[in-house]
Amino acid sequence: MQGSRNILLLDSDEQSAQDIQRFLKVSAFAFNLSHASDITEGLNYLKNRKPHLILLDAELMKQNNFSAFKQLMQKENVPSILLSETGDEDTAKQAGQAGAVDFMVKNKINLFHLQKTIANALKLSETEAKLDSANNEFSAQHTSLYKVLNKMNSGVMVINAQNTIRYANAKAYSILGEEGIKKHLAEHLSYRVAEEDEQIELKPKKNLAITIRISDIDWNGEQANLFVLDRIKTKEEKADAALKDETFVTLLNTLSENILLLKGDTIVQANKPALQILKLKQSTISNKLLKEVFESDETTSNEISVQSFLAERVSQGMLKIADGSELPVQFGFKPLNLGEEFYQLLSFELTTEKDNVPTARNDDANFSSEGVLHLASHDLREPVRTILNYVQLISESLKNGKVEEAKEYAAFANSAAARMEKLLSDLKVFIGLNEHPFQLQKVSMKLVLADVLKQLKPRIDELQAEISFTELPDVSADRELVEKLLFQLIDNALKFRKKDKKPVIDIGYDKFEGSVIFCVRDNGLGISKKYYHKIFELFEKLNRVDEYPGNGLGLAINRKITELHGGEIWVESLPGSGSNFYFTLRGK
Repeated sequence: MQGSRNILLLDSDEQSAQDIQRFLKVSAFAFNLSHASDITEGLNYLKNRKPHLILLDAELMKQNNFSAFKQLMQKENVPSILLSETGDEDTAKQAGQAGAVDFMVKNKINLFHLQKTIANALKLSETEAKLDSANNEFSAQHTSLYKVLNKMNSGVMVINAQNTIRYANAKAYSILGEEGIKKHLAEHLSYRVAEEDEQIELKPKKNLAITIRISDIDWNGEQANLFVLDRIKTKEEKADAALKDETFVTLLNTLSENILLLKGDTIVQANKPALQILKLKQSTISNKLLKEVFESDETTSNEISVQSFLAERVSQGMLKIADGSELPVQFGFKPLNLGEEFYQLLSFELTTEKDNVPTARNDDANFSSEGVLHLASHDLREPVRTILNYVQLISESLKNGKVEEAKEYAAFANSAAARMEKLLSDLKVFIGLNEHPFQLQKVSMKLVLADVLKQLKPRIDELQAEISFTELPDVSADRELVEKLLFQLIDNALKFRKKDKKPVIDIGYDKFEGSVIFCVRDNGLGISKKYYHKIFELFEKLNRVDEYPGNGLGLAINRKITELHGGEIWVESLPGSGSNFYFTLRGK
């Protein structure tokens, strides 16, 4: 959703209106909210200014001039969301009567699903507007369109929601009539709600591929799918050719890694290092199922996913040797495209039981006390060098009688000493988590928040920060640790604020499958998506220390605390529009 969106809130309940205004004010999206308390005010607003969306209190539907308001709202194509006191079947019918695209129950509205519901309604409205525009243009050119479609080299079909063919050009009938192709197309040529354009690749015959592109279309006033079929001849089975090519096999054998080439769950090739460890020959490993060689919880698939390309899968398992023995291994999957076929390269290395731990995260191995101290050594050297340099300058200034200059240098040295003290304090906390006497008990997050805000009160008052929060629930947690967690997140929200803007922080929660998801939302600097995971790693700092003091341990401590509780912590943010930090704890 791009750009600012104007929202009209029609609600006579002042408390409800204030809650919604508070939630939207700190939203990651740009919402401009206007408030009217009755239908008359709403009519005047709608006549002079067209909003992108209306939040409508169901009670206002009882007012006499609601019919006029609804008629104008529909004429202007403004979507609405009904705000109701209940969420039963009658409410759904009421939303339909109001012409609303969705409804929300007032006492269940929170900062989590309010902006999501609004964003979905806006997306639906904008999509419909695009379809209407496309349909109008289509209608204007309707007469000449058939002529153009019949001359296309691609097959074109229009199929409605009842799976009736509304149109097909000559090329489409030609492709459908070809022997051996019809049965491959049958399961794909059926109506579906396509939120985005879809493309399907089929290979019904050797040396032949069929591409199907699918999109939504409004055809003569009814919703339908547009199918574009392309018949493509291929010269040879490229994947098989590549596998039989001696160059490819030689290349695999030159790699020092242990490599298996997989097609689905079947082993196709293995290089020499892998064969030596397995004590097998190429002729005996080919066409073996992976589970005959590996014992692991990992699954393989013939399907390729976005995740396959974005992140290498790393896991552990046991390697089954031909002599009956087993060895622990760590292995990873990488996607590989050979010709038009999807394969996977599985590389593995032997490990000891001690080393057989996940390594997908760069700092996991450094979560031990020794690892943390090793990483901290660099960060500790910087303030020590700074202090030593300024001590030298202070000494020289005093020798030369420059007392004021010496005082200035002393202030810099004191600042560096404070940074070092904070780093050592945070290091003590982080390392102490490994030996912390972890105790789960019923914890009132309401009281935890009260204690945190009391500790931060001087800072909050100094910055004139606005803190809003809902009635937080009880959880099963270690009270000392969750207090550190909440303190750090609110302290960060105060620290990484915009210099020209008053800090606004909103704390809320939602419940999901026995867990409680907490959110600390701010209106600060925001974080680029590429740093979402990086900020939770040890000693990672995105800002200059002189502008935003920090040592990169705070969020790493938070990550460790949530992991100790069996939970997660993550961030959603837009640069310049603030951040939403989420963490999960067990509900009580």
